[in-house]
Amino acid sequence: MSKVILSAKGLPGMPQGEYLDQNVPGLYFVAGVRRKSWLLRWRANGKQFKRVLGHFIANAPKDSASMGLADARQAARDTLARAEMGVPVEQAPKAVHPKDALTVETLLNNYEKMRIAKGEKIKSLPLAMRTLRNDLKPHFGIPAAMFGKAELRVVRDKIHARAPHQASAFLRYAGPVWRWASAEDLVPTNPVPDVLKIQPVTKRKRVLTHAEIRKIWKAAGEMEGTRGDAAKNYGRMVRFLLVTGQRRDEAASLLHGDILDGRWKIEEESTKAGREQRLKLPALALETIGKGEARKLVFEGVSGGKISGFSRLKADLDTACGVTGWRHHDLRRTVASEMQELGVDHMTIEGVLNHAIPGVAGVYMRASLDRAKAEALEKWAARLSKILAGSAIAAK
Repeated sequence: MSKVILSAKGLPGMPQGEYLDQNVPGLYFVAGVRRKSWLLRWRANGKQFKRVLGHFIANAPKDSASMGLADARQAARDTLARAEMGVPVEQAPKAVHPKDALTVETLLNNYEKMRIAKGEKIKSLPLAMRTLRNDLKPHFGIPAAMFGKAELRVVRDKIHARAPHQASAFLRYAGPVWRWASAEDLVPTNPVPDVLKIQPVTKRKRVLTHAEIRKIWKAAGEMEGTRGDAAKNYGRMVRFLLVTGQRRDEAASLLHGDILDGRWKIEEESTKAGREQRLKLPALALETIGKGEARKLVFEGVSGGKISGFSRLKADLDTACGVTGWRHHDLRRTVASEMQELGVDHMTIEGVLNHAIPGVAGVYMRASLDRAKAEALEKWAARLSKILAGSAIAAK
């Protein structure tokens, strides 16, 4: 047993050993290989008693389960007072060390398993979990019960420093996890609602001009690179998105076998919206697809897999076309805006984009909507062909 005066500042650096507190008789600070604990020894009625009052972990938040010097002394005094008065010392629950508690990493894993088992609306789950794991990785070993508002703000601020909008997305993904954990009593509270979004998510309004459409289309058809045909296929995919207005990841997963008689059918489990999509493609879209084996991707990446490294590929495309400040999702908005100018009704545009259609129409009018979507895409393809040819349509 070492004779060292204990201090709150000195606890984190205490080497392995057992230290007797100079203020409270029988209170020991035990620094082990894996953990640091508070142990109280006392005698009553000729018998020796001992109890682990709690555990200590360095840099833990104030409202955590970690027991500091002041709390340990108070707990020891309370226990000794009861013993001295002959009052039975209440049996305290076994002190759980933070390292043995449910960690942030395990919490995320358990939440993901629960969602998959439940099977409801899990299309966006992989992206949410990937985002949370990437941003919370430095905190994986922290007990979930000790991960509160202070820790959440640290993660938020770190993300905001590199990408303001991603900070808001992180909090949006974290909310359901901690809401579930709080409801299941895995954590004391849900800290997410109390952490403010530094920069609110603003809806983009970017619609490409006709001149920009021509530049992007031309450069996309001239994409080349050193990663096999990945750059070339990426350019073809950009053209396909500009014709159809579909989502990037759904186009990247397109197989030649998914196109039958010029019709593209996407099963509901393969769409972000969780809704089946059926589109009769115009000739301009079919030209970008070409022909291939049924099981092969239309827009292959390296070694026959999906295209990856979109940020780098798009940066190359921006350099080649001279158009900057646009995103892949802006292609969908551009297609929708152009269809609106062509007189296509709102419900049909929503159907082309595979957004939720309100009322009975989304359930009972699928056949007529399919025809309307096909006609809308044909109208847009004809207009796009004129835009690419430089024909005068409307000053945009």
